[in-house]
Amino acid sequence: MKRNILNIMMVIMFLLLMNYRFTHNFLHEIIGAIILLLALWHNKLNISWYKTFFNGKQNIRRIMVAIINILFVLSFVVVMISGLLISRSLIPSLAVHGSSTILWHQIHQVSAYICFITIGIHLGFHWKMLWIRLQHWLGIEKFYKKYAIIGTALVAGIIAYGVYASFTNHVGAKLLMEHSFRGGQRPSAMQFFMDYTLIIASYIGITHYLTKLLAKNSR
Repeated sequence: MKRNILNIMMVIMFLLLMNYRFTHNFLHEIIGAIILLLALWHNKLNISWYKTFFNGKQNIRRIMVAIINILFVLSFVVVMISGLLISRSLIPSLAVHGSSTILWHQIHQVSAYICFITIGIHLGFHWKMLWIRLQHWLGIEKFYKKYAIIGTALVAGIIAYGVYASFTNHVGAKLLMEHSFRGGQRPSAMQFFMDYTLIIASYIGITHYLTKLLAKNSR
């Protein structure tokens, strides 16, 4: 149950952080500090992964999981360091000034998007186990088994919309620093959170089904 609550909390916190204008600076930095604590807690709960990583057969899936985890950790560290260097509320004494401020803002935003995407992929790798836990926690095991085909169709719709929302929200351009974060028409708060929730859900779904396909073909 702790893991389910932690996973949900981390995703919600990241969704809140992804658009600065909805939280403004002070709350943005507070949520960032909370995310750091949640990430440390998550690692503590999953310390066995580090201890047993080199045990057993190193198949493609395990290697891919390790790569995504390392990429997330590196991007998360960059987010935290760059966040400190542009802090205006919690630790303003560490903030940089002058022309380098813009660069650090860009680095902060790009690394945050990498974190966001790798979280989705990370959850996708573990979705089978997480979904079993979630079904048990919500008490919907029998319901899901009975209406599994509806669930599959719903997942397909979520993935399709998530991919569409990735383009309409210029996720790729933002990763490459080719898109202005200020210009253009901005979505409402509800539209933004719906889009980004389904974007991360699409990464979870795509990764989960690709992992299943990989496991099937490797038999």
